[in-house]
Amino acid sequence: MTSAPSKVLVVDDDASARLLMRAALRKAGYEVVLANGGVDALAQFHAEPFDMVMLDVDMPDLSGYEVCAALRAEVGPLLPILMVTGMEDVQSIDQAYHAGATDYIAKPINWALIGYRVRYLLRGYQASLDLQAAEARNAAILNAIPDLLFELDIDGSYIDYHCARAELVATSVDSLIGKTVAEVLPPDAAQLCMSALQEAHEHGSSAGQQFELELAHGTVWFELSVARKDTAPGLKPRFIVLSRDITERKSAEHKIARLAFFDSLTGLPNRQSFLEGVDREIRRARQVGAQLSVMFLDLDGFKNINDTMGHAAGDQILQSAADRLRMGVRPTDMVSRTADVGAAVELARLGGDEFTALILGIARPDDALVVAHRVHDLMRAPFVVDGTEVTLTASIGIALYPEDGADAATLLKHADTAMYHAKDSGRDNCQFYSPSLTAHAMQRMELKTSLRLAVERQEFSLVYQPQLDVTAGHIHSVEALIRWNHPVRGMIPPLEFIPLAEECGLILPIGQWVLRKACADAVGWQRAGRPLRVAVNLSPLQFKDPNLVQMILDALAVTGLESGLLEVEITESVAMENTAATMATLNALRENGVRVSLDDFGTGYSSLSYLKRMPLNNLKVDRSFVSGLPHDEENHAIVRAILAMAGTLGLSVTAEGVETLEQARALKALACDSLQGYFFSKPVPAGDIPALLTQCWSLTDPALSRDAVSQP
Repeated sequence: MTSAPSKVLVVDDDASARLLMRAALRKAGYEVVLANGGVDALAQFHAEPFDMVMLDVDMPDLSGYEVCAALRAEVGPLLPILMVTGMEDVQSIDQAYHAGATDYIAKPINWALIGYRVRYLLRGYQASLDLQAAEARNAAILNAIPDLLFELDIDGSYIDYHCARAELVATSVDSLIGKTVAEVLPPDAAQLCMSALQEAHEHGSSAGQQFELELAHGTVWFELSVARKDTAPGLKPRFIVLSRDITERKSAEHKIARLAFFDSLTGLPNRQSFLEGVDREIRRARQVGAQLSVMFLDLDGFKNINDTMGHAAGDQILQSAADRLRMGVRPTDMVSRTADVGAAVELARLGGDEFTALILGIARPDDALVVAHRVHDLMRAPFVVDGTEVTLTASIGIALYPEDGADAATLLKHADTAMYHAKDSGRDNCQFYSPSLTAHAMQRMELKTSLRLAVERQEFSLVYQPQLDVTAGHIHSVEALIRWNHPVRGMIPPLEFIPLAEECGLILPIGQWVLRKACADAVGWQRAGRPLRVAVNLSPLQFKDPNLVQMILDALAVTGLESGLLEVEITESVAMENTAATMATLNALRENGVRVSLDDFGTGYSSLSYLKRMPLNNLKVDRSFVSGLPHDEENHAIVRAILAMAGTLGLSVTAEGVETLEQARALKALACDSLQGYFFSKPVPAGDIPALLTQCWSLTDPALSRDAVSQP
């Protein structure tokens, strides 16, 4: 594809001169348009575009100088305008250039060369157009770049600049020229910039150097990209320096780092961050022969807060707990569940209600124990959530370096093991790790596995402990108690496996089995002519099950037991919650004829105000108050007060843990309704209950001896 020939406007009042010029230019390959004077030339130029104009100087209407000046004012400096004149004096030539002529040709014209002269002028014109386009393109590119662009020499002197955002420069950009980076930038930033220039001088380019500046509107981060510029021999090396604002990128990187290494709820370092910090401190301790310890903390009863008050309340408590740890630990303790990495005090949350602390610079284990006791005191203070006080405690485990582990993961695992030992030891206490605890933890894990299999293999059984009607002297009810006959370990106490069942979520299926088995045994006694009420314990997790009432009604329906012969026992902690769900469950049970008994009464938050709101039938006095009777005056007074309160509320009372005749007689004298304990019978299988129902106890009979009744 060939391009169109250049178009030339030839202006001359001499017709023969016009024709000769046209012939010569056409022969050279140009398109030619003729004008017979200055006015005609301007009209022709306005009618269509031209690539060159050739003007005769001496014309009757408008001179060539006037036409040239008019055209130059209209189209700018680039259009080639060639003056054709017979005047070769200096004044005429100077006047032509002053009017804006690009060049001139003297008459007489050498027609053989005219085509080459025009071609040279048009080539220069095209080069000018290309340069103008390139400059416009480059200007557009520069304007599109939001970064600072500088030209510097090897000494760091500013030579030129392009500044799209003046707010990114600490001073006026015009004042930069001639100054050095050492005069403009802070020392650290200036040194970094000079280092980038030197790298670009040696290798051609440099990239990635970053520094921050304090500007009027805040801190701004910059990243430098430097390229060496080609310079003429003898000149100092020069460089193009692009300074990019990366503040938003730095902020995003910081946010990503916090998400990766910090807990979003409390702002404390997370598990990964804590482990890296512990490993770092272990390396230091190994070099100087120092000791350190890892403390693992778990909030006792926190799950109950989430279940009863909601996760929002739980989150508030976790945030408050983190704040207390920040304020309470020693400045050199690193606690994990903060602050910036490398701060003197670091806290970390591992997840849930688990926190850890790295205690540095200890001389003996007791030093770590001092910190643990301080944390205990901090956690015992009530938390306030939406105006309600919530009391929690903490179980703490401690592992020591180097005795209990040589790396962070091992120390954390052993501190966790010690923490679970603290929970097993009654909670709200602190335990040091020992190898025996690992064996204990392994036993717990194995027991959990066996517990799951026990549900499938039906390794559980029920025994029943009779409850004596004091007035009639006969057994009128029994309490169902679960037993687990492990195929290897034999009988495992309920106090050992029931908490595990609650931990691993097996308490619901186990509880359902107990309920149905107890109802079925009660139906068997009833069919044998021995109707007997059976009491079944409900764990707090069972009671919170929204399907509890339906599960109980299903058990009654499947077994055929009358609802009045079933009693469920709940703890004071369940009753104290006093939520709408708790009240709805208790009312539903009572409406369906199921009795409700409050177990271990007196050991918790005993209060007449909450008892009178509860749809209860019976109170069970805890064995700790029975054990001192009849000689312990304080226990005697407590039991008497409980019986008086129950009588006021219309509740019956059962005393647990009766082991002697004196205790039985003292309780009868206080008008206790029902007695339960080894004095009457140990827990026995369902098949042994009918024989016990035939016996009668007359507690006032002076001939009744302890031996006579200890094995009924």
